[in-house]
Amino acid sequence: MKIYFANIYPWHFPRRGQELIVRQGHQLGGNWLGTPYYQRLEEFSPDVIFYAPARGSASLTLPPEVVKKTPTILWALYPDYLTGWDREKNEHMGGFLESVRAMMPYFRAYLANSRFTKGLLEARVPGYIFEVCYLGIDTSGIDEAAPRRQLAGQATSVAWMHRWASDKNLSEALGIVLHLARRHPKITFYVGSKEDWNDSGSEPFWATQSLKDSYLAVADELNDLSNIQYRARFKIQRDFWAFLHCVDIAFSCAANESFGIAMLEHAYAGDACVVPDRVAYSEVHAGALVVPASEVEAGIELLINNPALWAQVAESSRVNAARYDVASTVGHLLSFTKLGGGLHSAGEAATAVAPQ
Repeated sequence: MKIYFANIYPWHFPRRGQELIVRQGHQLGGNWLGTPYYQRLEEFSPDVIFYAPARGSASLTLPPEVVKKTPTILWALYPDYLTGWDREKNEHMGGFLESVRAMMPYFRAYLANSRFTKGLLEARVPGYIFEVCYLGIDTSGIDEAAPRRQLAGQATSVAWMHRWASDKNLSEALGIVLHLARRHPKITFYVGSKEDWNDSGSEPFWATQSLKDSYLAVADELNDLSNIQYRARFKIQRDFWAFLHCVDIAFSCAANESFGIAMLEHAYAGDACVVPDRVAYSEVHAGALVVPASEVEAGIELLINNPALWAQVAESSRVNAARYDVASTVGHLLSFTKLGGGLHSAGEAATAVAPQ
């Protein structure tokens, strides 16, 4: 069977998952996959398409005639695109993308990446039931990137390695780093860099001038602290995973997270994770230290000051992340390739398949 991934990034479906599909006798192609699986849709002639509507000029928009002709499964990996994003309030808007709404009757199935996304979208497009197909991480690749550490003593590093964007609450994250770095000069704080802000291809929707101004307001203070280190984006996946093995505590304070691949990778590498109790975090990241959104900073400091709790959360974070190995995602996705020409009933019950 020839399976096509439309608008699915390799970091949302890692190379090991792609190879597992091929090992089971299928051909795989995708407009955002790397070599050797990159393929243009019109040159691939797929038997089934997994379609994730996405933003940007590089994304593929499927015309209705393709969806009617080729069995197509909607996989809502980017719900903010389907609902719209209010950058002033930093929250999902109330609508649903009309071009996708018009094609809903022709999709063979409707998948979401979490129960959070499922509930969000079903409220905006009544009559359609989404089934949850969780994303997966490459646990083997993370294990092979570096030896697993034996935790001893106390935490010495904290990382915030997310996109510099409004929906990731950059301003709040930098404030947390600044406050904690002052109080804990012996702790190293790693922060992902802003190197893509001036990229002509970047989307100003996510890196607004007001966001840049908020960074400039604290930039000098951040740069004056020697225990704050900026880390450029890693060009090689294995190097990033090796870096995660060197981190003790990782955190997020994002307002928009429908799954959380990066935090699960942190967790599986042995980092004690601190996340807010909103969006998909409580659902997907049950092993982390889940705290009220206003108490992320306090949660990090609790782990810094309590070595026993730090070790406990590091272990529970890893155990939970192990359940999301990409092999489970592959098995679930392939089960939908057997739908044939039958359409999903709008009233058909759909449930999440729990990670193994």
